[in-house]
This record gives sequence, C-alpha cells and structure tokens, in this order.
Amino acid sequence: MDSMEDLLEAEVADATIGDRVSSGVCKDAANWLDEEDEQDNPLVENFIEMGEVFAMVGQAKAGKSLLALQLAVCIATGIRFCGMSCTRHRVYVANLEVSAKQYKKRLRRICNALGIPNEGLRGWLLIDNMKGESASFDTALAMCKTHNCEVAIIDPFYQIARIVETDEQQCLDAVEEMKRFTQAKITLGMVFHSPKGFSGDRQLIDMISGSSILARFPESVIGLLNHSTIKTARVVDAVLRNYPPPEPFSVSTERGLLELDSTILPEVATSRNAWRRAEQAERQRDLSPFIMDVLKAAANGAASKAEPYRGMPVGVLADKARKAYIEATGKALGEKRMPTEIKTLSSDGKIVVTDRIGKDGVKLAGTPEVMKWWTERKEDDK
Repeated sequence: MDSMEDLLEAEVADATIGDRVSSGVCKDAANWLDEEDEQDNPLVENFIEMGEVFAMVGQAKAGKSLLALQLAVCIATGIRFCGMSCTRHRVYVANLEVSAKQYKKRLRRICNALGIPNEGLRGWLLIDNMKGESASFDTALAMCKTHNCEVAIIDPFYQIARIVETDEQQCLDAVEEMKRFTQAKITLGMVFHSPKGFSGDRQLIDMISGSSILARFPESVIGLLNHSTIKTARVVDAVLRNYPPPEPFSVSTERGLLELDSTILPEVATSRNAWRRAEQAERQRDLSPFIMDVLKAAANGAASKAEPYRGMPVGVLADKARKAYIEATGKALGEKRMPTEIKTLSSDGKIVVTDRIGKDGVKLAGTPEVMKWWTERKEDDK
C-alpha cells in the first residue's frame, strides 16, 4: 500500500474534475521547503517577473500604446525602462489599434530618442500590425512560437478577446486563453482600457474596464495616469503581486516617449483637482499682448491731442488689460496677474515704468518710444 508521502507526491494528471483534467503535482509542504528556492527572474527590475501576465492600463489617449511600445523596445534591446533595468528577450508586439504608418513613426521617434540603431532591434523585436483585421489569441501564440519570442505584448485586450467585458464567464474564458502563454513560458503583457471618467478617482486595481476577474488575474498592473496639472506629464503607478509596492513616479511625454522626470511631483489628476490643470494653463498663458495692445491704443488716442502724452497710470493699465483678457477669453483672471506681468515687462525692458510722480504719487507706463521724456531725464540725472 502506498505511503501518505507517495500519495502526496503522485502526479494527478489523470484526475478528472468535471470536464477538466488536472496536471498539477501535490507536494508535501515540508519536503517542498527542503528544496532550494528558485531565483527571481525579473524581466523589468522590481516590476515584472518572467513568466507572468502583466497589465498596462490607463484612460483613453493617456499613452498606453506608447508605454507598451517603449517597454517592448527596452526589453528587445536590454536597455533601461524609466530607470529600471530590463533583461533582453525577443519580443512580439500585436498592434491592433494604431495604423501601421503612425506606429512606425512612434517606433522611430522612440529609437532616435534612446539612441537605438535599426540593427539594435534586428531579430529581437517583431511587430504584427493588424489594425482593422481579425486577431486571435491562437494566431498571436502561434507567431510567438514561430519566432521564438519569450515576451508577447498585445495592444489592446478588447481587440483580441472580443468579449463582453462585464460577462464573467466570457472573462474567465479569456483568462484561460491568456494562461496558454504562460504555459508556453511566454511572458504576456496586455493593454487594457479604463472606464470613462478620471482614472485617478479609482484604486489602480479597479481601473481595468469590465469584470474584476480581469483585474485580479495579472500579477502586475501598471497604471499610466494623467498628471493633475501638467498636460505633457504622466504618473506611473503599479500594483504588484510578487514584488514590493513601488512608489509612483512621474514621466514627461514632451519628446514623444516616456522619460523619467524627478522634478515633477507624481500627483494624479482626479475629479477634485481637475480645476488646477485649467488654472495652470491660464498661468502659463502669455498676458503681455493684452498689456501692449492697451498701451498702443492709448498712445494712438493721445496722438490727436495737443498735449504731449506721458504714459498711462499703471493701475489703469492693469485694469484695462485685465478687462481685455476677460472679454477675449471669457475666463476669469486674478487681480494680481496683470500687475505682475507689467513688472516682468518692465524688468525685460519691453515697457518703461516711472517712479512715483505728481501729487498723487502714481506710476506711469508706456513703450520705450513714448517714455523717452522719462528715460532721457533719468540719464541727465546721472
């Protein structure tokens, strides 16, 4: 009669459970602990383990496809991704959403920015452009096996799964399809869309659109989130099953790729702070044209008068320029913004502002041409 240990170690390949056959091995826990631990095999340092399924998720137009393509390039060449080391592996990318023409431009932009020559990718990165075509997990897996690819990135999930993402049974079926990649020792990365609205309002694990089954399955969920105030910045965050939780970090997208930027605080856009982005944009708007237009109009109006024009009181200038801005844009503007801009223009020499003069002690402002009466007097005083 078999001992308990023999029974525990026995393969149960023939054990039928419902319609399925188990291929697992039941082990005695003590014997298992007697064995040496397997070493970690990171694909991306402290982020993604080889043999896992990982998800990339974000709002529409947040840059998920850019993230997926840049990650593929870094893995295929073995260079760092946003400061994290990557181990080099042959990568298959299924591009199902972006036109081949635009995808090629993105790839070239990434390679040029990272200093990667064409030869650096040859034989290591295979891109399957299938926008507008029918794709399947079967064809993607077959391509990986044909080209000996150890990493597959599919962008996006809904184009290959073609399921109702709120249907739990269909999601379970899709999970079984994704498991086939790990069974073939292929690390699988999937791009998911998040529901409409601010992704920052949700926990990262809840960002994947549809059934929670899709969110629970991947070992790593990497979120690409809009920044609270900077349009060209994103915040990268992650929920990891097999590595310690990382700190969120900011990346810039100004050059058409994701570049680590430690000067930007990783503050995610939410419905509560969305107003700050609009406010930031208004802060960055050039206000000098409104000031110069008011000065020009005042000088033109004074040209027909007999008395010499000596400039406009600074307070009046700021008030009129602020009203012109509000009328032109339909947006509010803080009362201190125009006086601050006037000081900046004066410091830059684009306008001249006098000291306080007259019995009322006002300051007058005007263009250098108009204000020669003041600047020449100042020269004579030296």
